[in-house]
Amino acid sequence: MKIMGLKKALRGFSIIELLIAIIIIGILVAIIIPRLATRSEQARIRAAESDLEEIRKAEEHAGIDTGYYYRLYVLDDNRGGDGYGWGDSRDVNDGILDEAGGLFNPAYGNNQTKQNIQYIFINVNDGQLCATANVIYNKLLDNETAFGWNGRYITWHKDFNKNDIPDDPWNHDYLFFTPAGLVLEPDGVVIPTCSVDATNGNIIAGGTYNCIRFDRFVVLSLGPNGLPGDGGTDINAFGTGDDIIQKW
Repeated sequence: MKIMGLKKALRGFSIIELLIAIIIIGILVAIIIPRLATRSEQARIRAAESDLEEIRKAEEHAGIDTGYYYRLYVLDDNRGGDGYGWGDSRDVNDGILDEAGGLFNPAYGNNQTKQNIQYIFINVNDGQLCATANVIYNKLLDNETAFGWNGRYITWHKDFNKNDIPDDPWNHDYLFFTPAGLVLEPDGVVIPTCSVDATNGNIIAGGTYNCIRFDRFVVLSLGPNGLPGDGGTDINAFGTGDDIIQKW
């Protein structure tokens, strides 16, 4: 009797019992995985909200210090720099004075044209690029400290395509809108209309989207789908749907 009881105790699972166990495990996986995915997406959204708040504060601080807002890639510049302009592979230590096309690059000497200066300074009242940017830059050149630049104002957490513009958690550049339109990077122009490359979410000049979208300054993430709003063609799509914005 003891031997028979032992054999019964050591009996394996039946096929039906195994099938039931597999079904239960499958149901649990089907319930748990979507919740984990949702939590992961919520974490990315919270990270984007935090980044946008940092960028807003950085613009506000730069505005208080100097009287101007700046293109997003300028906000991580310090005083001085390494003498090389934006886009130069040797530019590993960004300085605000470097942004005028490598003014202090020894290869150019003292006659380097101050190109792109007009693309740096943004009027805090109307969001237009400053027409007197050369005058502003000369003041900065004369005395960085007196000009008021106290950067770095922010350090980027992510820069997927290495263009010195901060990326959102979905590896798309954050966007900077002014009341005059979108500050298109890296071209550095404020554009009233723009379009979106549906393959990668990149913003391009021209097209059907109205980029004079907000009556104030806005930094924006295109959200999980990488497109304005829910990805349609509505000219008022920016700032709607899954877009994440910070206004001031």
